Amino acid sequence: MTHAALIPSLLSPADAVQRFMFRRPGSSPVTHESDWMFMYIFWLSTAIFIGLMALMAYWVLKYRWKPGQPLIRSRSHNTPLEITWTVIPTIVLVTMFFQGFRIYAKQQTPVSGAIVMQVTAMKWSWSIMYPNGAGTSETTRNGAVDIPVFLMPEDTPIKLEMISEDVIHSFWIPDFRFKQDVFPNRKTTYSFRADPLAPDEHDNPDIPYPNREMWLFCAEYCGDNHSEMAGIIRIVPKDVYAKWSSDPWGDMAPAQIGQKLWAGRGCNACHTVDGGANTGPSWKNLAGYESTYTDGTTAVLDSNHIRDSILNPGAKVRTGFTNQMPSYAGRLTEKEINAIIAYLNSISDKGQNMGVAPVAPAGEAMAIAPAPAPPPPAGDGH
Repeated sequence: MTHAALIPSLLSPADAVQRFMFRRPGSSPVTHESDWMFMYIFWLSTAIFIGLMALMAYWVLKYRWKPGQPLIRSRSHNTPLEITWTVIPTIVLVTMFFQGFRIYAKQQTPVSGAIVMQVTAMKWSWSIMYPNGAGTSETTRNGAVDIPVFLMPEDTPIKLEMISEDVIHSFWIPDFRFKQDVFPNRKTTYSFRADPLAPDEHDNPDIPYPNREMWLFCAEYCGDNHSEMAGIIRIVPKDVYAKWSSDPWGDMAPAQIGQKLWAGRGCNACHTVDGGANTGPSWKNLAGYESTYTDGTTAVLDSNHIRDSILNPGAKVRTGFTNQMPSYAGRLTEKEINAIIAYLNSISDKGQNMGVAPVAPAGEAMAIAPAPAPPPPAGDGH
């Protein structure tokens, strides 16, 4: 019997305890083994603790000193007892180690034939580049910020190649029970294969097809907005993923795509769209206006200048800000770059004079005329 098959028989009587420790059962084959191992250690430790405490209480009462009785001399040595309490725990602990290491090795070993996606961590957001070069096209509201939603196919091996643009982050999906640190200048990997979806599985009831939504967090403190560095991993049927990946943006207008990119690619972590100050300048009324830079020059932010700022953010740093923005070269397609330009134009008084209809504020309904546009700055002075 496999460990996965043992789970129901071992854990069913203690389902309440398992639910208390885990939000829900694991969501991949390796995770089921990890859950089994965790609960095995938990219940074994519980049984040993209760047994030892019961024996201690019994012996305390049985061998307590009573008035009028002479003190009993303790035995100084018992070879069979000492061998027993050394050998048996050693066997149990060594078994735990090798079983735990086997599960860890399976978690860390990429599955052959996996779909490879590129993950980038930055203060304070996640972005994923799919094999077709596209990124996420959906966000959802989490508290005061919009976080990205990443689509993944069910029952399909996935390999994430991850790197950080700034500090050390940690990619953590609780439903998969393990995390992986993400470093600057060095790629790490995270592999998984999500369980098949049940026909009645609808974590998001607004979606017509079966889906499973799992939280993504950063598990390594990375600065002021660390607690807001989150995302949603949405497991969807294979045909849904295939259809989406063939055309992730559909017939959305460029400015709408730009707004989605602002929310989903981390631009909102450093750039507001309401005129408020942040790590980088607000995007509101930025396009079409003249800006002053730290090298003493001035320039009007037209489409070419915005595009250069996205691809080479250190070339021109706006006065009053420091260059904290990574380059988005290779991380945004030309369509996405043009979409960001369109969005910047749509929320600027002078940008609207370039033939772009205004876009509704984030969270409101939008009706936007198409226009060209580049990708999002994440936190510098452009």
